[in-house]
Amino acid sequence: MTLHPADERTLRECRLFASLDENDSRLLMACHRVVKLEAGQTLFHQGAPAEAFFVVLEGWVVLFRDQPNGNRVVIHLFGPGESFAEALLSADDVPYPASAEAASHLRVARFDIKAFRDHIAQSPRLALGVISAVFKQLRGLVDQIEHHREWSPRRRIAGFLLRMCRGKESTCRFELPLEQQLIAARLSMTPWTFSRELARLDELGVEARRGQIVIHDIGRLARFVSGETA
Repeated sequence: MTLHPADERTLRECRLFASLDENDSRLLMACHRVVKLEAGQTLFHQGAPAEAFFVVLEGWVVLFRDQPNGNRVVIHLFGPGESFAEALLSADDVPYPASAEAASHLRVARFDIKAFRDHIAQSPRLALGVISAVFKQLRGLVDQIEHHREWSPRRRIAGFLLRMCRGKESTCRFELPLEQQLIAARLSMTPWTFSRELARLDELGVEARRGQIVIHDIGRLARFVSGETA
């Protein structure tokens, strides 16, 4: 399947492919097919055989576990350019440890684990490249956990909003892509804290009205996220 240029760019920016050379990344990208879902549709169920891992091309997917008491525990929220379930490459015949559901209109690149593993087995260089990429992915998750522990709720929200402005340089206008409780869960805070701290970002030139966001100075917000300003 031929990738749309924007999708190919998204895959190349994904940590799993970013460290590979062009030939290797093209070889592995050939293992994919695009899956489209609407909000609320299930990508895979907890306990089902793990046959694929995924990279988000457009939209958001929520990873969760259902508890025996009926409660749903949100584990993580993945957005454009992020991969998930790739750790399952390391083992045969394992089930998905959680369920995945579209949190919005969603397009993902689905990579068949067996085909992907077969390519890796034929090339030690490629295997080392994938190991390096998975290590970087793990490092990124560790950094995210550290940010959630050390950064203030307002700084975490600012970082999330800044990500929505990829490719913009001065101002940015968009609608929050998800329900606030899901964004709050990703940022390790309560919905009440999210609403309060989002409103406080008006001090940095961020307008938030009924899910509509306007960032008047992306550079100023970026300096706040990087810790250059209080």
